[in-house]
Amino acid sequence: MRRLILAASASLLLTVTACSSGQTSSSSAGAASSAACTPKLGKADLVTAGTLTMSTNATLPPMQYLDASGNVVGMRVELGDEIAKVLCLTPHFVNIPFDAQIPGVESGRWDMIDTGMFYTPARAKTIKLVPYEIQGVSVSVAQGNPKKITSEADLSGKTIAVEAPGYEFDTLNALNTQLKAAGKPSVTVRTFTTTADAYQALAVGQVDGVAIVAAVTSYYQKDGRFQTAVDGMNPAPLALGFGKQTAADAVAGALRTLRQNGFLASLFKKYNVTAYSGALQVTTGAVSAN
Repeated sequence: MRRLILAASASLLLTVTACSSGQTSSSSAGAASSAACTPKLGKADLVTAGTLTMSTNATLPPMQYLDASGNVVGMRVELGDEIAKVLCLTPHFVNIPFDAQIPGVESGRWDMIDTGMFYTPARAKTIKLVPYEIQGVSVSVAQGNPKKITSEADLSGKTIAVEAPGYEFDTLNALNTQLKAAGKPSVTVRTFTTTADAYQALAVGQVDGVAIVAAVTSYYQKDGRFQTAVDGMNPAPLALGFGKQTAADAVAGALRTLRQNGFLASLFKKYNVTAYSGALQVTTGAVSAN
């Protein structure tokens, strides 16, 4: 069972707990259970020998979040567990805000970022990225859609929340360039530390919407808390991130195994996620959202 080693922060709206620095969790689900299973990465390749340490921001249900018992669960946690199993390693998750994850993997605090990070050529110059799924940016609004937002153009003049500046932030700013050229009011983009904070701001009327990946907006629409007003903007690959080439290559190999044995297809179908059809390998430069 995955358990937080340190106490979880106070529960926020949406039964999702905000990430805070230092929170960790681990799982035995993918642990090497046989002496015949030889770890595919050695002590020099890992933060902790025999363990695949992965950072995530557990505020994005159903992709990665804390359940009622404080366990880190979701699609990407299941993926991380299975990758560790293929590599004969024990999975260990560090629950940390997104903006700390790239500096952390660069400095060797964890082996891998497993948090649904959008692939960009600029990011690929900073850390090693392995694309594996496709998502677009969607916008959640209050039930009933009181501002009547049904298209990207309707976001003009509205206030939209995002998690700390990232792909969603860039997508809205690119839209603002188009709106400005058309002589229309820009979107006011407000950043929050976590997606849970952004949704809480929406719940109390501080913002008109939350921009996040489509899998998350669909989750909240299904349970009736919010509804999706704009769907699938600027689709792009999401990637796992690494500081070391050895870890990146080993995980890419595990992903290829999981594609071949059908695990990836089954997992993505379960969560209604589109698979990346390109090569599962460390990638640089422009890539297609396929």
